[in-house]
Amino acid sequence: MADYYYYRRKIESQRRRRKAVIALLIVLVLLCAAAGYFWFRSRQPEVPATSPETATPEAAALSVTQAPATQPPATAETATGESAVPYAPQRLLPAVENAAWDTSQPVAQTIDFDYLNTDARMVALPQSGRVTREHFNTATFLGDSITEGMAIYATGFTNAQVRGYRSSGPQIIVNNTVVHDYARNVDEAALDSVVTSQPDFLYVLFGTNALTTQGNEDSFIAYYDRMIEILQQNLPGVAIYIQAIPGVQETVVQSKPGLDNARIQTINNMLANIALTRGCYFVNIQEALTYPDGSQIDDYQTADGIHMGPAGYAAWTEYLQTHTAWDRRNQYEGTSPYYILGS
Repeated sequence: MADYYYYRRKIESQRRRRKAVIALLIVLVLLCAAAGYFWFRSRQPEVPATSPETATPEAAALSVTQAPATQPPATAETATGESAVPYAPQRLLPAVENAAWDTSQPVAQTIDFDYLNTDARMVALPQSGRVTREHFNTATFLGDSITEGMAIYATGFTNAQVRGYRSSGPQIIVNNTVVHDYARNVDEAALDSVVTSQPDFLYVLFGTNALTTQGNEDSFIAYYDRMIEILQQNLPGVAIYIQAIPGVQETVVQSKPGLDNARIQTINNMLANIALTRGCYFVNIQEALTYPDGSQIDDYQTADGIHMGPAGYAAWTEYLQTHTAWDRRNQYEGTSPYYILGS
């Protein structure tokens, strides 16, 4: 059975071999450099020496004529004497007008581009420091009945505004539809209500209701993109977080074929693409709420296999606290991971 000394000897042997290989490479590089130098010298043509006795009159005249061209230019050290021309250093680059550096203006896009084959996992916000729950005091959560649970369960986001409208999709924002908020028991125009909440951070989650219909991906994405555009126009400067659609239990696909977890993942990739295009943040909450295959974690399920219980919302809010984009207003538990930036 291998012990500590066995692995120590093995590591030392590997280090010796590595050092030997590096030394051999250095020797080879030096040999190649020496060979190249001697080869270069051998290719240079030999210039015959000409003495005053053997030089022809034509050669002598030519050497006298070309003599000034072969002399080195004057430098600060060689330009001496009473008759010497004062040395003036030559500018290597043309003079630059300093005023040109003191202006700033937008640059017109010169090519058309689209983000293709976006992978939601690569676009999503990485884990960073853990913000305090007070960070969400000025946040608004917008979505359907899954978002509505933020107002029903004890998430710890006591002062956060929740706009969760059952059986809804991005159309209610695009059309500013009057809908009923069951948690608050009010009828209101969806867009107007979100704008009135005046959030610093807006978290959006739609999709579960819209995807019950198969083959409507293009329509859903078009409405979603238009919704984000409208929200940005009405809430300038507000950080918008697009949240991934959570997965469902594997049995749900039998009664609702549109809610296939593989299809949900494809739609999430499209939502990540919208986040890139619109300059929003993408939060992959699937990491906290589903298994690696995209299906809902059993401990979070409810009777319908779609919605979540209290444990699911606890995992969701915990994930949001550790996946927040840097902002000078953020307050962190412990040391800020962005202390170098002066937060």
